[in-house]
Amino acid sequence: MDASHGVDNPAVTQAPSGRQVRVFREDDTFVPLGGAAVTIGRFDGVHRGHQALLRATCRAAAGHDDGRAIAVTLWPPPEWVLRPSEPRRLLTTLDDRIDLLAASGVDDVIVMRFDAQFSRRSADEFLQDLIKRLDMRTLVTGPNAAVGRDREGTLDVIASLASRLGFTHVAVRYEGEPGAISSSRAREALAAGDVDRLHALLGRAHSLVGTVARGDGRGRDLGFPTANVDTPPWLVLPADGVYAGRALVDGDSTLYPALISVGTRPTFGSSVRLFEVHLLEFDREIYGRGLRTFLGAWLRGQEAFHSIEQLVAAMHRDRESAERIDLGGSEQAMPFLRARG
Repeated sequence: MDASHGVDNPAVTQAPSGRQVRVFREDDTFVPLGGAAVTIGRFDGVHRGHQALLRATCRAAAGHDDGRAIAVTLWPPPEWVLRPSEPRRLLTTLDDRIDLLAASGVDDVIVMRFDAQFSRRSADEFLQDLIKRLDMRTLVTGPNAAVGRDREGTLDVIASLASRLGFTHVAVRYEGEPGAISSSRAREALAAGDVDRLHALLGRAHSLVGTVARGDGRGRDLGFPTANVDTPPWLVLPADGVYAGRALVDGDSTLYPALISVGTRPTFGSSVRLFEVHLLEFDREIYGRGLRTFLGAWLRGQEAFHSIEQLVAAMHRDRESAERIDLGGSEQAMPFLRARG
């Protein structure tokens, strides 16, 4: 569901706060509107550490005349380019990253294409380019940041270059122990089905997005019609099991309560891993439409039942459990309901 590159003009999106944010999917189309505070990174998951960087960037921009807060995200992920034989799975699509960054309070979001040529630039070259093209006055980084070829631009190197090139460097320290908040820890929590830990790291409910595909209709036959959701193959899925959550159908602003099942349906002897969603208050066909699912709570692990009757009874219990859980309000969906212009 990620839009391709090649957009000549910025898209203008309306953040949940009502502010307008410029989105550039090609960094060479960017036109600066004032002295910028810039933060740059992968931003997979846009977790609480990233959010601290974004807040610091907004504060730094406020200190410049006509200051702009700019978030630059790298795409494709550097690991995909540098180690293509072992591509890293991700928490968020590019579109989701853009939506979450746009909702953070920044003025501009820029997608910077990462390729082999980009990876060979020195830290000096890279930072000079940010100054020239983005009118960068302040660079905001995390505590373990490194820029340039072979990560040569450590914090000490950045500080030295800042003095020579004439920009300010702000290094933000995350809460807790070093490394306690990271995209890799969030990916581990999701893959383990640890929803509470995942939400604590992200500071919000995590969502996954995909397209509804036709299945075998078995859920409907059991009285639990399910949407079979095709997600990008590189997206991290939750551990096999059943979850309570919410779902947002593309083109519909209602947040529906949902049961989410991840696994191979062992009761039927299947070996194909599926991501299935049963909308509790919804009975319309949505084949081919996008479906965003918010994880709310873990209910149980995947089970192989001895009979269809046992499976249906368990599904009724799952629905009853889901109905008793407070999954919060619609604010979790706000970054993804943005108005595009």
